[in-house]
Amino acid sequence: MPAIFGKAPGEMTLAAVAKAVGLSPATLVQRFGTKQELVVAALALANEKNFTALDRLPPDRGVEAVIRIFVERTPGPEHEALLADQLLWLRASMAEPRINRLSRDYFVRFREALAQRLPPLSLTAEDAVLLIEAQWHGALTQWGIDRKGHLRDYVEQRLRVLFAALAP
Repeated sequence: MPAIFGKAPGEMTLAAVAKAVGLSPATLVQRFGTKQELVVAALALANEKNFTALDRLPPDRGVEAVIRIFVERTPGPEHEALLADQLLWLRASMAEPRINRLSRDYFVRFREALAQRLPPLSLTAEDAVLLIEAQWHGALTQWGIDRKGHLRDYVEQRLRVLFAALAP
């Protein structure tokens, strides 16, 4: 997947992907037709892998379990530089209906997994999951602008602040 999503959507080429996976560009065109079809297929495969990972999450509940889920889904130091490109993929997720559907499918399952692991809070599980997810997305953006410390540390810190405010 890094061959596809390791660059901004406009920078990803069939030639570069083909080289990274050891195929010819013609083979990719023959199999997928267009760059867009390759992206959709790659996201569908990523969803399958992500669904398996979500199904395998430890059943732990509480603040630590939820924070761990978000921190593990946050780029580590070796991938922090890719964050800006990932935001461009987010745009594609919002604009292209099939990519949007795949993104929604993932986040439905992601939110279900989170809801099962929430500690007792002063709001509904649905509202809590959406608020925590919004804090995570916001923290990613804030870190991308401020670049203080490591991204995962920043995300963890911001989520701890949120949970302290949400404690019943």
